[in-house]
Amino acid sequence: MNGICRVFLAVCNMSLTVVFVIALVLLARMLMKKMPRRFSYYLWVIVAFRLICPYSFSSTVSIFNLDVFGGYMTGNQAEWIDAAEMFNKGERQGLEGISEEEDIFDIENMLGEEDILGIAGDTENGGPVEDNGTALAEKAEDTAGGRKDSKVWDREETGLELLAGIWLLGASVFMGIQIYSYRRLRRSVATAVRYDEGIYECENITVPFVMGFFKPIIYLPFGITESERNAILIHEQNHVRRHDYQIKMLAVLILSVYWFHPFVWLTYYLMCEDMEMSCDEKSIQTLNGEGRGAYCQAMLNLASGRAGLDRLLSGGAAFGGSSVKRRIKNILNLGNPKKQAVVLGIVLCMLAAWTGLANGQQDVRIRCVKESGTGDIEYEYRLDGKIRSFLIYKEYYQEGEMRSYEVVRADDLTEAGVNRSGKLIVGAERHLSDGRAVFLNRFESEEESVKNVNSYETLGYYGYQGIAEDYYLEGQTGWQDLQEGQSIVLAAWHLLGNGQSEFGRPSCQEFMDAETKQRALEKNMGEILYYLVFSEKSAEELKAEYAVSSYARSLYEAKNPYIGDAAAVGKLMKCMGIFPDMKRSIELQTEEEPYVLTIHYEERPQDEKSFHWQMEKKAILLLCLIENAGRVEWTYPEGQEERRFGCDREQAAKRIGVKETGDIGRFADSKSSVQQLLIEYMPYIYPKSVIEEIGS
Repeated sequence: MNGICRVFLAVCNMSLTVVFVIALVLLARMLMKKMPRRFSYYLWVIVAFRLICPYSFSSTVSIFNLDVFGGYMTGNQAEWIDAAEMFNKGERQGLEGISEEEDIFDIENMLGEEDILGIAGDTENGGPVEDNGTALAEKAEDTAGGRKDSKVWDREETGLELLAGIWLLGASVFMGIQIYSYRRLRRSVATAVRYDEGIYECENITVPFVMGFFKPIIYLPFGITESERNAILIHEQNHVRRHDYQIKMLAVLILSVYWFHPFVWLTYYLMCEDMEMSCDEKSIQTLNGEGRGAYCQAMLNLASGRAGLDRLLSGGAAFGGSSVKRRIKNILNLGNPKKQAVVLGIVLCMLAAWTGLANGQQDVRIRCVKESGTGDIEYEYRLDGKIRSFLIYKEYYQEGEMRSYEVVRADDLTEAGVNRSGKLIVGAERHLSDGRAVFLNRFESEEESVKNVNSYETLGYYGYQGIAEDYYLEGQTGWQDLQEGQSIVLAAWHLLGNGQSEFGRPSCQEFMDAETKQRALEKNMGEILYYLVFSEKSAEELKAEYAVSSYARSLYEAKNPYIGDAAAVGKLMKCMGIFPDMKRSIELQTEEEPYVLTIHYEERPQDEKSFHWQMEKKAILLLCLIENAGRVEWTYPEGQEERRFGCDREQAAKRIGVKETGDIGRFADSKSSVQQLLIEYMPYIYPKSVIEEIGS
């Protein structure tokens, strides 16, 4: 029964998604009203694909990228609130073979407020599970603190199985009727007489049709005139050449699966109409006015109330039937299609196909629903079914240089009991007696916040006078689309240092862009940044990936073995954020050792001491990450003269505190080595007077 439930949930999932695709096709069909019907006929392939295949490619050009879906739907799944969590919890209760990323129908909302699987997991303890697959989590629902009654699980599981059973029964009855009717129709043509190759005449039928899947046969009723026979054969042979009889049978099979869906019935009806009209248009291309009149008369003579039923029951394409009036009107109004109309029809078909077949790229959607100044900050989020885990990490910068890095938390959504749609609450505890400030974060399914402490050493020891805060998406009410694995700055704490008169207030978005981050870091003495990442990877994979900071990773990826590669040197300098607002050029001396990188600034810096202090640190980083660099120099004009400063490998080793000059190259051996250089060495370079020591 578990397999049936799984298929049922997938069918319900696609039945919701396809409604919007059908609406798209109907709109395109209206725009094609004056065009040949073959274009409208082609459009139904989009709906058929969506009804058969639960997965597709992703694109920015998709109807599922529209704001109306609000992240609930991307095309691969119609994810109703908490649906994915319900299904994942079901797997933990012993529903074998159901993956975490399975498309889900929100049966939870149908059956009640309780967890769909009753004792699916303890949100406080992460939902521990025994080896035999049963939950250990307990819920204190009454004063006795007893275990939740297993009857709740039995009732909810039974409800899901009941719905799946009803669906399966309906599909079975529908297919049973189709099989019975097909066999009855086969018996009715058992006495048919061969008229020609693949063509038979029968006295027991009132409407001509095609029957068969691999070897189609055209059946004609007895008593028709020669002109009617010619019109019928032209029409039916076109059906055979276009394989319409096979398409019709496939449509009936799809209809048997979605027997409960009124829009699928509407699709079937309109598809049949477009099939017949497009076949009519193909059939009369070679007929003159008299021939077209005979064709229309044949349709009127053979039209019957039973034709539509025969067409449905046989799964074949019939000549006479429903919509005869519209078909005749379409034939009489048909002229030679203009080239512009054909081109426009092709363009509309391609556009509708791309936007209807493609899934949206809304892996993550988030918006701020409660801003600062009103207590804790609240974000509402929606996650694609592929998202498996989340991670929050912290970066601390002093005077533009990273001083510490820490992964605050990393968890799998299911194990942490975090819903795929809900709220994330962040906040702070300030002015504590011991001088600390604590960053708080929790998802709404969690009872207590996870705390990250910023010590007095961080906040006060270095002379900070206060804290100002900015939060992601403050002042914005709309949804923000994010990609899987994208880091967002949830909170930016600005630290006011001695001698700083007022806070700089860079937004969180400024810290998320590599080009603006360095400028934002320079606005205050210190910055504490909290980042959030949602990922398709497991929590363990995510923690391994973020074991080192993104800054260290980018520096490691940009390291350069040869100073003569100007493009690589420029890329490394860009990653380091070396005074991006100051105009400059670089010069590479590679004729003899020591090889020298010189940065020529066009203007004199306003604060020379701070400038040289930071340039010396940047020079040390460059010497560590450019393998054969022997010296880094920087210049700027002063009047008619040029002032030149520099740092070589020997000075760099002394500043860092390593014994051998060659040892500074080991910091480029791995990402963790770069991280070690940034965290354990660079923050503790304190020149007494940079200009006097390294100036020339």
